[in-house]
Amino acid sequence: MSGRPAARRDGKPGTGKRPGSRLLLAAALVAAILAAFSIGSLVPEILSGLLGIDSNAIRLALKAVAVVVALPAMFYVVERLFLNRASRRK
Repeated sequence: MSGRPAARRDGKPGTGKRPGSRLLLAAALVAAILAAFSIGSLVPEILSGLLGIDSNAIRLALKAVAVVVALPAMFYVVERLFLNRASRRK
């Protein structure tokens, strides 16, 4: 396997992926992971400061929960953006 899409019988490419789409997806996923960790750590810290929570254990638990929620949410956002990008091409 060379990684290229299979050609049809008429010689036209089979799937026709956009050039650089895998690299763009990889960059978007890395950015989503960084954003999820940033959002997951900053938002609970601000909220626990506003609510007056002084316990480090509770703050850490809130951050962990926020990161666990933010990661799939950011992956979903990237997925939707790439599906919209793919459907615009047709």
